[in-house]
Amino acid sequence: MVRGRRGARVRPAEPHRRCVGCRQVAPQRELMRLVAEAGRAVQGPGKPGRGCWLHREASCAVAALKGGRIPRALKGKAAAPELPLLLEWMGLAALDGGGGSGLKS
Repeated sequence: MVRGRRGARVRPAEPHRRCVGCRQVAPQRELMRLVAEAGRAVQGPGKPGRGCWLHREASCAVAALKGGRIPRALKGKAAAPELPLLLEWMGLAALDGGGGSGLKS
């Protein structure tokens, strides 16, 4: 017997998760998982524990770091990674184009 509104709902074929950067829901395979480990956020596709999900896009990474959303999603158990490290995990080049510090001397 099906009861309530949620009982008649058709579930998606694969799990969906919400990106902490843009807050959009997407299939799990399109997102990257970060987990809290030893007080910092690390890439963790199969690791247990508190985690959050993020699109593999620079704009989502910047939004998540700027808004402090990664530590909040990890319930304060880990600090957010730095932007260059996060972009490296995503397989993206640095935003300044050269991978350097972006400062001119």
